[in-house]
This record gives sequence, structure tokens and C-alpha cells, in this order.
Amino acid sequence: MIGFPNTHSIYSIADWVELYVIYENKILSKSTMLALLQANDGSLKEENIDSVLGEMIRRKNLYGDSAPFEVDGRSIKPKIKWKDKPELIMCLIFSLFGVEKKKGKDDGTKLFERLSREAVKSYLGGEAEVIGFPNEKKLKEQIGYLSKRMCEQKGSRCPKPNDKDKGVDIIAWKSHGDMRPNQIVLLVQCGAGLNFFQKRAISIPAWREFVNWSAEPIQGIIIPKIPSDEEWIEIRDYYNLIFDRIRIYKAIHQKHLSDNSLKKQIFNWCKGRLT
Repeated sequence: MIGFPNTHSIYSIADWVELYVIYENKILSKSTMLALLQANDGSLKEENIDSVLGEMIRRKNLYGDSAPFEVDGRSIKPKIKWKDKPELIMCLIFSLFGVEKKKGKDDGTKLFERLSREAVKSYLGGEAEVIGFPNEKKLKEQIGYLSKRMCEQKGSRCPKPNDKDKGVDIIAWKSHGDMRPNQIVLLVQCGAGLNFFQKRAISIPAWREFVNWSAEPIQGIIIPKIPSDEEWIEIRDYYNLIFDRIRIYKAIHQKHLSDNSLKKQIFNWCKGRLT
């Protein structure tokens, strides 16, 4: 069952609308939207729903040709079936409700990292790997393995045993295919939770010492929400490259995931959270 959003936030309501129409595969009219939400919060007014519709139009334009919904006058219509795109539903669940920590239950964060790898890899048209904790290999071994793959030299500093990832969840790169360094490299942090701003930022100085990069790496963050214009500027102050839900979806839309089991695992996880 889909829980109700934070009705004090137009952006949270818009997330709920996006999730509702796609997951339920239903057209949601302005009047029905107001009735459903007022059942949870009687203080909502018609003008609040007008603002939500305006935000849905903004999102549709950002999604472009890959938009998973249509805004038709006073109604929102689904353009996809959620079983075909469970990756989007997972992002919406995280954006609305955050990471749910329960003993013995998968919180989905590692699935989000694997999905993020697919999105970054597709965007860059190169290679990407999830690193850090938890992993069978320590960070030192992971860096050694990836340095060879990227044809980059290991740096002068060796990670300590308790160094989990130094803020990096994904390393991505676009090789020239000539077995030489000097290439585009992305160091990406995944922020599936609601309070991703509280995560420790990527330590670029530390990573310069771990790997002797031939070209300066670009740091980025990947999040399941769609920031407002004001939030976008704030996030940009800390990260050079932002991947939000729009960019995740556009990157993987009509693409075959290289991680063959990922879509099914995400689908099952979403069912567990919403049923």
C-alpha cells in the first residue's frame, strides 16, 4: 500500500502522484487527487493541487521524450507499466519515504548503488564499478584492481583497514581504448536516504593519494529525488555533477541493464515495500 506523502511539501506530493499513477496504473484527475489527499490532510486547498500540477509539468518537461507520465489538462496519466520499470518505482519509494532500516530486511541501498552504476555507466558510455563497504575485498584491494583496469598508477598512500570508501560508492571512467591513462574519471557518492546532505563528502585529497590520477577526477552525487531549482543550486555547491531521478531514468530508459539479475531483484524489493 502506498503511504501518504508529506502534504506540507509540493515536491513530496508530486512524488506521491508520480508513484500513484504509475504503480496503480490509473489516471489521476485533479478532483480525485484533492479528495484522496484531503482524506489525510483536510487543510489542503485547491490551489495546493494547482501547484502540484505545475510541478508535474516541470518534471514532464525535464523527463522529455522518456517521460513516464503525461499531464493532460487537469489529469496525470501513466505512460509505462511499473513492472517494466521497477527502477523508477524504487527511486520514488526512496524519495518519498527514505531508507527503511529493519532487522533481517533488505533496505535496498545496495540495489540503489547497483542501479546507480548502470545509470552512470550508460551516461558516460564507459565503465563503472561499485566499491566500498560492504565488499568481499578491502578498499586497498579494490583500488589496486581498478587502478589496473583504468591503467592508472596507484598512489603513495594506502587505505587503512577501517577506511570504508572515503565517500565514494562508484568509480566510473571512459577509456580511450589505448591502454593509457588520462581519461574522464567520475567519483560518485550514492545518497538513497532523505538526509543525503548529512553524508560525508568525497575526500578528493585522499583519493588523489590513493590513485595517481593522470587527469583530475570529477566528483558527483546520485540521488533518487528530483530537487527543486533552489535545492539544485545548493547541491551543486558541494558536487560537480548531479544525477537525480530524471537523469537516472533517462540514462537507463530503453537500455538493457548489464547487471542481468538487477531488474528482478528491484521488482521484488518494491513489492515488499508496497504490499
